[in-house]
Amino acid sequence: MNSKIVSLLKENKKIVTFKATNVPISRKDSEEVGRFIKYLPIPRAKKLLEDVLSFRLAIPYYRYNKKQPHHKNVSGKVKYGRYPIKTIKYYLKFLSSLENNAKVLGLDPSKVIIVSVEPSKGNKYPARLRVTKYKTGEGGIKRVLISVRKKVSHIKIYALYIESIDTTKKLKKKALKNIVKEIIKEWQQKI
Repeated sequence: MNSKIVSLLKENKKIVTFKATNVPISRKDSEEVGRFIKYLPIPRAKKLLEDVLSFRLAIPYYRYNKKQPHHKNVSGKVKYGRYPIKTIKYYLKFLSSLENNAKVLGLDPSKVIIVSVEPSKGNKYPARLRVTKYKTGEGGIKRVLISVRKKVSHIKIYALYIESIDTTKKLKKKALKNIVKEIIKEWQQKI
């Protein structure tokens, strides 16, 4: 998101932010989970992620889908899906923190819509060496050193507070996306 718009929205208490650094999850998985919960209210996003944890729903993989199995319970245009459990557990913590941030600002969490999820590569830690053994023939064992890197990523989540949303109706993702785009255009004109 544009930093000028974010700072303007922060001044007017219309945006809720969350930032996590060096989280031990895969960046690729967090990208797909972020795409899955984008343009949803926080409680609805949490409910969908809990459904994925209980294997009732699979997260569609649009980009990183080589050698992925097809699933019947994938909600999306593609039929490739996965259940990234570790990533989802972290995202549930992030969303509860985002919800608490909204409450601190005095906003209703059911009217806060996730606008942007930005995962990026984390800091590179030195590789840990691991010794593996394999047989080379009759009675021979060879040892090999393999370097193993830790998967780490940074995550930023921005959520926009929209007063005009009726929480009793269950709006579709496309309708919420159009509402958010209109509001951001209005704020861009104020810059």
